[in-house]
Amino acid sequence: MWVKALSSIFSFLLIGISLVDANLRCYATGNFTRNSTYGRNRDLLLASLLPNVSAKGGFYTDSVGQNSSQVYALGMCRGDSTPDGCYRCLNSSFHDLIASCPNQKEALSWGGDPPCIARYANRPFFGILELEPTDAGYNTADITSNLTEFDTVWESLMDRVVRKASNGTSSLKYATGEADFTVFQNIYALMQCTPDLSNKDCDTCLRASVSKYESCCHGKQGGYVQKPNCWFRWDLYPFYVSNAATTAPSLSPPPPPATASPPPQSVNSTNSKESKGSSSRTQTLVIIVVPIVVIVAVLIILAVAVLLKSIKKRKQGDQKMHPKISDFGMAKLFTVDQTRADASKIVGTLGYMAPDSYSISLPVPKRPAFSMNSTTETATMTESSSLSNQSKTEAIQVSVNEASISELDPRW
Repeated sequence: MWVKALSSIFSFLLIGISLVDANLRCYATGNFTRNSTYGRNRDLLLASLLPNVSAKGGFYTDSVGQNSSQVYALGMCRGDSTPDGCYRCLNSSFHDLIASCPNQKEALSWGGDPPCIARYANRPFFGILELEPTDAGYNTADITSNLTEFDTVWESLMDRVVRKASNGTSSLKYATGEADFTVFQNIYALMQCTPDLSNKDCDTCLRASVSKYESCCHGKQGGYVQKPNCWFRWDLYPFYVSNAATTAPSLSPPPPPATASPPPQSVNSTNSKESKGSSSRTQTLVIIVVPIVVIVAVLIILAVAVLLKSIKKRKQGDQKMHPKISDFGMAKLFTVDQTRADASKIVGTLGYMAPDSYSISLPVPKRPAFSMNSTTETATMTESSSLSNQSKTEAIQVSVNEASISELDPRW
């Protein structure tokens, strides 16, 4: 992977060196004399444009003069440039324009790294789409994997970045994006229009640039296309500063097929679709999540087993406990359905032992503890009556019980 990335960078540097002159265009639309009013207006306008571009967010247009001496100028820096980098790029480009096109009334530069557009003309061109002139370049290395699969990913990425850039604002029409080519290799793209273009014209300019690259440089590992109103570049390594606000959204991976699984890949083939990269990440996610789920399940099973064991021990302990009142002095009145209660202090009758806690065997007595004898006596009671001089005798039988108590034998 790193060998490929370094190779791409080295190739691009060689291309940049060989195409220095290609980054500048002197139009053959008219000339002016060195000390003419037009010449002085051009030099004055470019000097004043320089600080304004970096101060205005990377894009600025202005004009100086009247009639045939009027000069129009534009400056734009790449969307990820810093103010200082923007200033240095435009300063270098303006000097190159004056030195390379000393008396041309119209000229254009795409110089710098990161590049910037510096342009002047004797006609109004702000907000007007111009597709020519065009400058294009490519890295010398070829795509070595399945080119058909690569093209599918590449074309999808280009379309997303075009849409993001062309839907920008009147101050910035710029976007970047990336897509998975293989598990270890991504595709990176950057596109930008001059923000004075309409959204439709920006879309047209960028799509024309993509089409130009496909016709001249298809199958190469990176390249660029530059036009007066837009530029486009892509490579196999990140060459820009990423910003979430200007990054094109990634494609959602397509749903997996509902039928048979795909045929096995050969050893030398490289998976280049975006969905394949997403599938690899999904497999990695499954490998990470499944062990975690298993561990959680085991912990739950262990917790349930410990809980059941604890409940079983508690029930066995309850069955061994047969509460009984050993001391009526400890009795307590319970409410309905109450089976137990706690005492706040030691209670009970001092020295009391429950009957069921102590038992002895009594000997059988040799003779009764006591006996009873019964006798009957007859007594005659005479009752006299002084009034009737009659005597009446009644015989009354009285029973008298006589007890004879023998010696007591103690039973214990």
